Formats: sequence, C-alpha cells, structure tokens
Amino acid sequence: MSTGARAALALAEALIPGSSRLPAADEVTVRRAEELVGSLHPALLRVWNAAQGALDAAAYARRGQRFQTLGALAQDTLLRQFEQDPVLGKPLALISLVYKLIHFDLPPRQGLPVVGPQQEERWMRQMHRGDDWEGGDVECDVVVVGSGAGGAVVGRELAARGYAVVFIEEGDYHPRQDFDGSAVRAHRRFYRPAFSLGNALIPILVGRMVGGSTAINGGTSFRTPPWILERWCEELRTDDFAPEAMRRHFERVEAVLDVRPARKEIIGPIGDVMARGCDALGWSHLPIPRNAPDCDGSGFCDFGCPTGARRSTEVAYLPPALSGGAMLFGGTKVERVLVEGGRAAGVLARASGGRAIHVRARAVVLAAGSIPTPVLLLDQGLCNRSEQVGRNLSLHPSCGFSALFEEEIRGHGHIPQGYACDEFVRDGILFSAAQPTRNIAALLFPFTGRRLMATLDRMDNLASFAILLRDSTRNGRVWGRDVAGFPAITYNVARADVDRMHEAMVRVGEMCLAAGARELYPVMISSPVIEGKRAFDAFRRLKPAAGDYVWLSYHPLGTCKMGTDPRTSVVGIDHQAHDVEGLFIVDGSTVPGPVGVNPQLTIMAMATRAAEKIDERLA
Repeated sequence: MSTGARAALALAEALIPGSSRLPAADEVTVRRAEELVGSLHPALLRVWNAAQGALDAAAYARRGQRFQTLGALAQDTLLRQFEQDPVLGKPLALISLVYKLIHFDLPPRQGLPVVGPQQEERWMRQMHRGDDWEGGDVECDVVVVGSGAGGAVVGRELAARGYAVVFIEEGDYHPRQDFDGSAVRAHRRFYRPAFSLGNALIPILVGRMVGGSTAINGGTSFRTPPWILERWCEELRTDDFAPEAMRRHFERVEAVLDVRPARKEIIGPIGDVMARGCDALGWSHLPIPRNAPDCDGSGFCDFGCPTGARRSTEVAYLPPALSGGAMLFGGTKVERVLVEGGRAAGVLARASGGRAIHVRARAVVLAAGSIPTPVLLLDQGLCNRSEQVGRNLSLHPSCGFSALFEEEIRGHGHIPQGYACDEFVRDGILFSAAQPTRNIAALLFPFTGRRLMATLDRMDNLASFAILLRDSTRNGRVWGRDVAGFPAITYNVARADVDRMHEAMVRVGEMCLAAGARELYPVMISSPVIEGKRAFDAFRRLKPAAGDYVWLSYHPLGTCKMGTDPRTSVVGIDHQAHDVEGLFIVDGSTVPGPVGVNPQLTIMAMATRAAEKIDERLA
C-alpha cells in the first residue's frame, strides 16, 4: 500500500472508528469515496488526495509523527484539535462529510424496502427517451423546457386548454423502484450538482429528473406569505400578485396536489417536542401542509417517494397532460432556443447519446429552474439587454440543529419534514423538523471520531431541525460559464443573515431546552456540543462568521428578474421575455426574490397564472 493510500485509510478509520452498533470505516469506504469524488470530475480526485495528505503532514507539524503512525487515542485527540483549527477545520469537514456519506450508505445499512415495479399506464407511452426517438422533428403549439414545479404545471394547464404541448426534460424518468433509499445513488441520479462560491461554500440541491425538485423534496406546501405578495405588488407596480388575486391560483394548485396538514402519526414524537417547547415560550407552531395525503412515512422523501404517495408533478400534473396527448422527451437537454424574426420558434435539443431533436412551436416556455434557465440564456446571449440574466440570485441559506432528549424520537421512522415553528417568519426565520434517515444522520454532526460514534449510538433520542432564512439581499449570480462541469455561481451570505442564523440557532436551542433537551448540537464547523446553561449562554454570546456554518440551499430563486421596464428586468409580469416575443420563463428564476418559506407552492401558483397569460397571447 502506498504512503498516500495508508494516509487515507488511517484518516478514514479515525474519522469513523466504529462502535458496538456501527462498523468502522475500512478500505472499501476509502475506495468508494475515491470513486465518488472522481466521478464528479477527475481533477477533484487530485485535490481530494492532496487534502488528505495535508492533514497527514499537519499531524507531523504538531506531534512529530504523521497521522497514520499515531495511536488511535492520539488520532482522536488530534482530530478534535483540527476541528477547532480555523485553517484545517474546513477541509476536514468536507473530507469527513464524503466519508460519512459513503460509509453509512453501504449495503445493508440503507434501511428502506424497495417496492416492486409499477404497472405501465397509458400516459407513459407519451414519454420518450431522446436517444430512442425515431420520429424526426416535432411540431407543437408550446414546447416546455423542464418538468418540475414551473414546467409541469404550466404545460398541464395549457394542454387542458387544448394546446399541443411537448415537454423537454434533461433528466430521466425514474419509476418508484429506483427510489431505494441510497443517498449516494440518489445524488448521482436525481440531483443536479451545483454549489455557490463566496464567503462560504454552499451546496445547492435541486432536481434533475422528470418531476424536477418536486420529486425529491419533503412535500412542504406553504402559500407565499401575504406580506411578501404585497411587497411584490409594490415593487412591480401591479395588483396582479395581491393575496386576493393569487388566492384562486393557490386553491387550484392545492386541489390538484390534495394539500393537507401532516398527520400526527407520521410526524412522530418530534411534533410533540416542538409543540411542548413552543408552548412553553408562547410561540406559534403547526403541522406542515404537504402534498402527500396518503403518506405512510415509509421512505425518506428527499431520495424519492417509494410508494408514490407524494403528489409531485410526475404524479399529479404530467399524467393528465400526457393522457391528453402531450409528449415528453426525457434524458434530453435543450441547447438553443430557435429565434426567427425576433420571435421564439422552437428549440434545438440533444439527447444524452448525441441525437439532435428539433421542436418547432408557437411559444417556448423555459422552466428548467433558477440555475439552468439563466445558463442557457447566457450561453446563447439571449434576453440579456438589461444585463439582469443570472443576477439577483437568492438562496434561502439554511442550516441545521439537533438536540438529545431522554424520550425516544426515532426520526428515521417518520417523515423528515412534518412540523414547523412559524413564530419568526416575518423576521425571516422558519424552523422545522428535519428528521434524517439512518444513512445520512452522520452528516448532521460535523464532528468526528469517538464523539461521532457515541452520538450516533443515541440516534433514537435525537431530534433534528432545519433552519431556513429569507435572504436580506439578492447578491448572488449565475455566470453561465462551467467550472469543471459545474455552473459558475457566486453568493455571499450577508452579515445580517450570518447574525440571523445565530439568532435562529439560539431560538431553536431555547425551544429544545424548554422541551427538556439534555444536549444541543448546532451544525457548525467548530462542532460545538452544548450541555448546560453556562455552555448555552456562552454560545448565545458568540459572533460567528459566514464560514463557521455548514450551509445548504434548496431554493435558488430570482435569476431572471420580473419587471415592467425592459432596461432593468428580463421578463414582464406576463412572464414573456422583453427581448424575444413568444419566449416565456416560468420557474423559480422569475420569482421576485426570497419568500421566506419553501417556494414549491409559490412557483406552482405563479405557473398556473402564467398559463392564463400565455393562453391570452396564443388565442
């Protein structure tokens, strides 16, 4: 075994040393981690190996021995020192995240049953993989690029009005048997790799499959808060988005999705914990409204619903559209919007195997999402007279928090996201249950070694929460250029939002302590474990920096700005691009900034409204 291989194995074994309940990392863990990193981009593998070598060398600088030659206790002690180090802490956190993701995902530790294959329905005959298409060019009334919250909804509503609709989806269609609970396979097959660079690295988790992100989210279905809609009306100088004007669109979507509050039995004990803590503090709380009326809590929602109970767009919207004659091409990416005489005339798409498909249409709807849509426009130099394409990105920067209780929580046996505290939504803070399945629970704890294993051994008594912030600025940008195969995205977490995240963590901690928590675990690079009033008071006095948090984003919004002035915006309030007649943008990129709650219902209600506007243009 080479020196580098020995260093990697020693580090993995120290990061995940195992316990009486859980196995230790081994050579298989190291090999599969290398395979995962290399599959993202070959250059990343060199960075991966160099980072592990640097930690091995850092041990020599501190102890006079390389990490791989130290004893187990000395390695564990050194890892704790690295976790607190302002330079070494961040690469260690990234390395440990990869090892945790790989190690705990290995069979047979997935824990989810694989359901049998579903029967093919007639509407499925209208779905085609681009590589298998032999029918030549396609003509239709409307071609829709994307099949998620924006595309599937606007396409279905237009198909119901009698228009011939063709959907183009870059990702593939995945039947229920593909949703096997594996975190690694889910991220490889269902997600679009993306992250933002700035004063903190933020992974952005969005879907790339038929159904888009609606097929791999928790089903949370909040309406846009009325004060946000009123702000839009002021900014856009229109009453079109007033709460009363949008009510029928929300009601339409909620009826199709069959939105209902999550039931107590599938929320689990974490709902009682949140209710008890919030009641003690006088805070508002509620079961989360979800688009999963028949949910039995049998799977981890973010890796796909194995029972089909969640009414994501490939369940609720696409089947009726395809049953009515619409077509869908999966595994097919749009390369160009065809423009003739200043008007959109269709798209040029290419299947993953290289086959070109021309779709001619009276109208083109871009609904690929807040990252792919501006990338497509920027690469083509389209619709950017205002220079606003890709700008104004908001992310709803999010983080996590866990707490240890005497009572059993068993979050892995219930739905991830079923209960919320909405007391501080007006202040830009929403926190909710965020219960992990067993194979990703380790990711919620940035610390490593023996402390990690002791915590995971008590997983049944851990309650985990997600904290979502409404961005105070829209400073992010999608640049449209690929970096090692990834879209180039920049975003800086504003100082106000860094402070607000700390405020939110303090409030979640207060809720947990009021509910009887014994220990608190904020998800921060420094890996603090808070036990007792004195430790919590010390945490309350902290002034963290942006890079001290482990951020995530699930909700990129705003990159194709809506407005009435073509000099300062990309689309009008009818979703039509100012620069190209017949080209409409209907996805999160046209949502005017952060909404402060999960935006699925917002995008779908706007898409329902957009269908009416497109119908008026085509009639």
